[in-house]
Amino acid sequence: MESSFSSPLNNPLYPPPPYHYENARLSLSLFYPSEGSVQSLLPTPLKPSQLPLMALLVAEQPCKETGTFMEAGVLVQCMFDNPDSGQEDVGVYFAQNFVDSDIALAAGREIWGYPRKLANISLDLKGDILSTKVIRNGTLLIETTCELSDEGEWIDSGPNINAKVIPKTDGTGHSISSLTAAYLTYDIKNGRSGDVEINIHGTPENGLDAIEIESSMIGLYFECDMIVPAAKEIANLEL
Repeated sequence: MESSFSSPLNNPLYPPPPYHYENARLSLSLFYPSEGSVQSLLPTPLKPSQLPLMALLVAEQPCKETGTFMEAGVLVQCMFDNPDSGQEDVGVYFAQNFVDSDIALAAGREIWGYPRKLANISLDLKGDILSTKVIRNGTLLIETTCELSDEGEWIDSGPNINAKVIPKTDGTGHSISSLTAAYLTYDIKNGRSGDVEINIHGTPENGLDAIEIESSMIGLYFECDMIVPAAKEIANLEL
């Protein structure tokens, strides 16, 4: 049991990072939100980027360590103080994150702090039409449709930033409350892009009502390999 990384100790649910993904398929629907949307989603000390930008991620993730799972997320471009460089850098904060696997859910939350919940997630590419849906507890949360008419270029937008929050066992405060940064590496094999239509069905119950879309930017589709390494703690959270 001394070598067990996660519980149950005699049959761990997941191994330690890094995690390796081969032939992943990623859909990114970029849009310009209202400034109020960004402010309401970013925890202190994260700051909005100069041009407010958000994205919806939907992906098929063939992971060697957890098995293949589907993933979706609400991503917010942000600025953070990098303790290694002493500079302010750009990153991508995961405001919400969904998966369809208990292994991916537990590993993501417990190692990196990804705010994962279970959902039914689909990513369908028929000809040049890419469509995605995220459904949780029978309610449609997110849907996108993109006509892929051009090549797509990958742009490095910095590390994945997450709020890792572990409550205390007595229910008062937190044992862990920190911001983490994971610097993923990508090997892009194919990229396409086009106009995208985005629909977010937000309610106070699902937390998506804080998002106001001012205009869509672009839809992107990539096939790639990825490595998700261990994360670094970059700041404490005051909760």
